[in-house]
Amino acid sequence: MYKIIQHSHSGIMWLVIALLFVSIVASLISLVKKGDTASDYYGILFNITKWFIYLQALLGITLLFISPLVKYESGFMKSSLLRYYGMEHPLMMLIAIGFVAIGLYKSKKKDSIIKKNRTILITYSIALIIMLVMIPWNAVMS
Repeated sequence: MYKIIQHSHSGIMWLVIALLFVSIVASLISLVKKGDTASDYYGILFNITKWFIYLQALLGITLLFISPLVKYESGFMKSSLLRYYGMEHPLMMLIAIGFVAIGLYKSKKKDSIIKKNRTILITYSIALIIMLVMIPWNAVMS
């Protein structure tokens, strides 16, 4: 069960990164075109991105409970590996998810398409940067 969830978490990671990147590019294109009518359909892309990120978070939270790399025991903060998988990675990913959720929520409250896409561009870019920095690349690539 652990291996299935771990591989799913690693596989969906690539989809989440791609969706975030495409969402950022779509919002940037809409900003460059000064918010033409086609950018109204980008909302579907932004919502799909959000839901895949939520699915990724659900798999990650599940891994917190079943992973052998996460051990909340006395002195786990002294081990950089245990601290990373048990605290640093989950916390920063939750912050990135917060940027996506808050950005999408705030963009829906904006009155013009340009302001909506600017909000998406900023918050999704911050989320992507946080995610790319906090992904354990040595474990992913091995």
